[in-house]
Amino acid sequence: MSRHTVRAERGKKYWVIWIDGVVRTQAKREREIELMARDWLSLMNDDRDPESFELVVEVAMPQAAQAHLDRAVALREESERARTEAAKETAAAALVLHESGLTVREIGPLLHVSHQRAQQLVAAAR
Repeated sequence: MSRHTVRAERGKKYWVIWIDGVVRTQAKREREIELMARDWLSLMNDDRDPESFELVVEVAMPQAAQAHLDRAVALREESERARTEAAKETAAAALVLHESGLTVREIGPLLHVSHQRAQQLVAAAR
């Protein structure tokens, strides 16, 4: 099985497809990129089975779109870190309240959670 690198970039009307660094074919739709690359390879290799090629397909995004996607990933990671820290702080608050003599039934409403969740938070903070 031969391995090939396929890269596609959107042109004005079609996806331009590079196979192993050289422009070889095109596709009208993104979903056709791999099919067109396999067809081209098959034709250039004595009609070998199109599925016999191992392809690494990369679809290039426009730079502006990629910048937005990179920012979205960074924001999601930041959000996850903040969510984790917020959970730790909530658990710490639950523990402080519990150690000051409040029951989990009293802590729950103060933290806007059920008493069962308050119990979990107290246990997590210990």
